[in-house]
Amino acid sequence: MIKRTRILLPILLLILFSIALYFHLFQRLDDFVYDTFLARQREPADEIIIIGIDERSINEIGTWPWPRFYMADAIEKVTEMGAAAIGVSVLYDTYSTDDYSDERLVAAAAATDRLVLAAYGILPEHVRDEISAEDIVEPFEMLNKVTRTGFWNVMPDESDGVLRHALTNLRFGDITVHSLPFEVYRTYCRVTGKAENEIQLDRLGRFPINYATKPGGFREFSLWGVINDEYDPALFRDKIVLIGPYAQGLGADYVTPLDRSNNMYSVEINANIIQNMLEGSFKQDSQFWVNLVILVFSALLVVLFLHRLKPVWAAIFTVALIAAQLLSSVIAWSLFNSILKPSTGVVYLVFCFLAHMAFSIYLAQHEKQHIQGLFGRFVAPEVVKELVTGGVEIQLGGIEREVTLLFVDIRGFTAFSEVNPPDRVVSMVNRYLGLTSRSIQDNGGTIDKFIGDATMAVFNAPNDVPDHALRAVKAAWAMKQGSISLREEILRDYGVDLQFGVGINTGPAVVGNMGSDFRMDYTAIGDTVNTAARLEANSEKGQIIISDSTYRLVKDHVIVTDLGVLSVKNKQVGIQIYNLEDVLGE
Repeated sequence: MIKRTRILLPILLLILFSIALYFHLFQRLDDFVYDTFLARQREPADEIIIIGIDERSINEIGTWPWPRFYMADAIEKVTEMGAAAIGVSVLYDTYSTDDYSDERLVAAAAATDRLVLAAYGILPEHVRDEISAEDIVEPFEMLNKVTRTGFWNVMPDESDGVLRHALTNLRFGDITVHSLPFEVYRTYCRVTGKAENEIQLDRLGRFPINYATKPGGFREFSLWGVINDEYDPALFRDKIVLIGPYAQGLGADYVTPLDRSNNMYSVEINANIIQNMLEGSFKQDSQFWVNLVILVFSALLVVLFLHRLKPVWAAIFTVALIAAQLLSSVIAWSLFNSILKPSTGVVYLVFCFLAHMAFSIYLAQHEKQHIQGLFGRFVAPEVVKELVTGGVEIQLGGIEREVTLLFVDIRGFTAFSEVNPPDRVVSMVNRYLGLTSRSIQDNGGTIDKFIGDATMAVFNAPNDVPDHALRAVKAAWAMKQGSISLREEILRDYGVDLQFGVGINTGPAVVGNMGSDFRMDYTAIGDTVNTAARLEANSEKGQIIISDSTYRLVKDHVIVTDLGVLSVKNKQVGIQIYNLEDVLGE
């Protein structure tokens, strides 16, 4: 089920990210990729010159706006110097109070067929399928009659305010009006005899601006210097001359992909747009289906390979796919003039990798718990925990510590096994061993091993148990009390009286990993262990024998009967033993 989910999840994410791609939910990231990896400077076109209304001109003439005869002088000078096209990024939509200046400007405009003046489209607040102007603000009537105009509207991206697209066409009623850069470009082609390049526009009448240079990159001359004949006329012959504000506070300026810290003047933006038209190599936003195909292909690779990889290789695989997507964007930009939208695919890959890591962690934990649970059926859970957490080194050897050993055996088991089939014997033994196991673990003991129908338990190893002797006594008492109903059931069903015999002893023992390099067992060895086994062997049915060393530690909590001294094989001194009659408070 988990493995199937690991395959189905990338498919589900593919559906969600396809929707995100359609609605441009990661446009900000796509813009970042565009600005960081695609937008590159190149040489500005030699055909384009800027005449700036700059600081020098303001210092010489005075505060802007100036009397209009200054602009008339500039247009006349540039026309005389043989400019092929002239674009003025200043809107003269009303008459001034100076009739002479207005007449001079009209006369200068009427004297050339190479001039394009600025207009402005009043656009609706929200734009959907096409951009239609509600009105067009044009030069005042006399000026508008003698020259051509082009609107100067820009549409910075709503996401971050960066200007990335050039608006070239506007619908106004039944007609299509064009931008100032487009009209200047057409004028240049008409005058020089060059064929116009076809401009590929999107449904809104725009194309992505492939900026050639940062602010200040195009050749700029001061308007004051032009009207005072400071420049060689040959510099302007057959050129596209753009006249406009070129100082802070005079007009609109915008953030561009090449330089977010310094805004670009509108006249420079016009220069970049016209250079795109001159080059005839227009970048185009890729269509939805192209980006979808790339996203689906990435998803296919993820479904086929990611779930098979370990975390390190999965990370390398993901980074490689992300790099491939970014590289494909660069290739599409350079060779096919297409602007891909890689961010959706990149975020999709990151999500898939994170999901893969989450599944890997979950599976590792699940497998660890499964192995720990399975291992715990053969080894004491306390030992498993110590091994997993590193508390017990997995190597041969042990340490000496004081422990309490408990041995318990089923009295009457041999007789029962002789007259019953093996499956019934095993079933009965498991019920008794289940009782002993629960009693030991509930009291903090460690089940060392099962020896047939017998159980060996250690208290105070590997975990520290301060009252380990009392815990062992309580565990033995729980076995005795818990076996009452089980004894009656076995006696009724099988006619055999089965009871526990228990021996408990406290003392020093060596505990640790015993055995060989390839097979070891965590256990306890020593005289304390042997003595506890001897006590259990000498116990009667239902009897719990504790040694004097144990009794001294628990005497305030138990009621016992003195059984005297027990002589144990291979021990010169006998052992004082007691029969446990009751545990106070239990």
